[in-house]
Amino acid sequence: MTSERNKHVRWIDVPRPRGADLAWLKKEFSLHPVIAEELAGPSARARVEAYDGYLYFVHYFPKYDEAEGATIRTEIDFIVTKDAVATIHYEPVTKALDTFKLDDEKNSLALLCRLFAHLTAFEERELRHIREKVEAVGRGIFRNHERELLEQIASLKRDVSEYRIIVRLQEPVFQSLTAKGTAFWGRGAEIYLEDLAGEHLKVAHQIQDYSDAVTDFEHTNNQLMNLKINSAMRTFTALSFLTFPFVLIAAIFGMRVADVPLTATPGAFWIIVGAMAACIIALFIYFRRKEWF
Repeated sequence: MTSERNKHVRWIDVPRPRGADLAWLKKEFSLHPVIAEELAGPSARARVEAYDGYLYFVHYFPKYDEAEGATIRTEIDFIVTKDAVATIHYEPVTKALDTFKLDDEKNSLALLCRLFAHLTAFEERELRHIREKVEAVGRGIFRNHERELLEQIASLKRDVSEYRIIVRLQEPVFQSLTAKGTAFWGRGAEIYLEDLAGEHLKVAHQIQDYSDAVTDFEHTNNQLMNLKINSAMRTFTALSFLTFPFVLIAAIFGMRVADVPLTATPGAFWIIVGAMAACIIALFIYFRRKEWF
């Protein structure tokens, strides 16, 4: 647990809280027993609750997991009084919080706004890997790599969907924070809390734009694959028709009956082969005129 303080407000950060940390938080902030118990581990859902003298709320934000190759949900719990903000988290979020430092904030609202601005900036940086993947897929279109792109798009869609789920679920939380925070700090806090919600919506809109782009690329890639498949099927169909006369004539003259024509004619083999070749050439010319090749 670390703590920073200026003349007006203090910030307490509690990573992976243990028994002593939970006991201190409960005593320091006069926490309700239910809240103190819930701080022992990740919460089941994001929400905002107002108690006598403090706000408690759960915030989820997306974090890219390189091992999984996808975005995962990370939780930070907040306890906010008029002169202090405590952050409690259960997974390593060093990139998100370790670079944050207390400044000259005059109250807990200003500190909370700076914290969320810091976390929102982190979310936007986390969008970079999705943007790079989307751009790579866009560059790969029309380069005859449809099979490889299909796998890339499937992985990217999973990443985008998980990121979008995490971000979208926070929208009602910010709405609730605006309502309960205004009651907690006063009407003057509403504009700042609405600004937090607006910044969050910008991130949500960005991920939606990436989701739409991935869907468009997937549709285009599928069309290109279908075009190649149809072209191949048309070619094989034409080839089967080209070889049909050869098979038919060979089958007729291969019958073991006494009255098969040309069998006793000198040069019958070449006559039959010539007839086959003529049929194939005629069909080939017909298919070319129909542009089936």
